[in-house]
Amino acid sequence: MINLFKKKVKRPEVESTKKVNEDYIELTDSPADKKSSGTLMVYYCVLNEFGDIKTVLDLLRGTNAMCIIKIKPLKDKDINELKRAITKIKRVCEVMEGDVVGMDEDYLIAHPKNIKICKGK
Repeated sequence: MINLFKKKVKRPEVESTKKVNEDYIELTDSPADKKSSGTLMVYYCVLNEFGDIKTVLDLLRGTNAMCIIKIKPLKDKDINELKRAITKIKRVCEVMEGDVVGMDEDYLIAHPKNIKICKGK
């Protein structure tokens, strides 16, 4: 059974690898790794009207971003538009496996799945 593990296996050649010896392959950074640096961006957005939600949704969908959203101006104008906006933000966050958290009466935090926010005490 020990001889089974000593058997050499051919590895496919990959452009982003350098052959060190027969047993090991050294991987180099690819351009995709450099582009996603693992940093989290935090954006502050203000909802003055329902149309402003497009900016928030684009940030949530396109980047690894957390959005702090001020909802007071829209709340003062039209509560029904605010409810529509919050529902839409919640749906996008559910698809991304993220969450929406209310902070005070005037702010929401929308975040992706790699962030956990503890609610309560």
